[in-house]
Amino acid sequence: MNRTEPQVLRRTTSALLVIAPVLMGIGGALSVRFDDQDWNGTLTGMAAHHARSDVGWLLMLLSSALLIFGALGLTDLLRASRPRTANTVAITSVLGWVGSAAICAGGLFMGAMAQSPDRAAQVQILKDFNSGRSNLVFLMCVAGALGFVALAVALARSRVVPMGAAILVGLGGAGTLLVVPGPVKALLILGAVLLLAGHVWILASLRSIPKTASRVATREPAIT
Repeated sequence: MNRTEPQVLRRTTSALLVIAPVLMGIGGALSVRFDDQDWNGTLTGMAAHHARSDVGWLLMLLSSALLIFGALGLTDLLRASRPRTANTVAITSVLGWVGSAAICAGGLFMGAMAQSPDRAAQVQILKDFNSGRSNLVFLMCVAGALGFVALAVALARSRVVPMGAAILVGLGGAGTLLVVPGPVKALLILGAVLLLAGHVWILASLRSIPKTASRVATREPAIT
């Protein structure tokens, strides 16, 4: 009789789970954050730190794309025991990180806007867009945040990973998605750090599973 193989993550997925939050934290530190109460100040900051801010938003955009694959890798840990939850979390996490990527692309676009001499017109465009047209992107991020909460609960209940690691992933993922645009830079960096800590803890906990399962299998008598 064949035994069920223990849940493991691919090497590529494991690498993305470490690299992506690091890029998000660095990008958040470099970028000029959005402030919907002072768009003129935001554009002024982007104009003054144009290159640095653009690099930050680009790193965050890349991180958002990589975190899509990282989140899908984590949902694979749930497919055997909670397939419906895994599917729901997969959809919402993709929506969330796509929304995050859209915000980062907006940050790059605003960096170009900041170079325009007609500042009043640029500020009015931002006010008009954010008065209601940006709600869809924000709702995508909210959906992703809720998905990370569901992922944390499901991982903790399934006992596939330590409960503390599941909580860190939930807090880090949801927190990062909700504060991607700003204006508080420290919150984004904190979210990225929590997400990284949760990912590293999960990877460390999964390393010993195949070895343990292998030792058990060698002691188990063959069934004919």
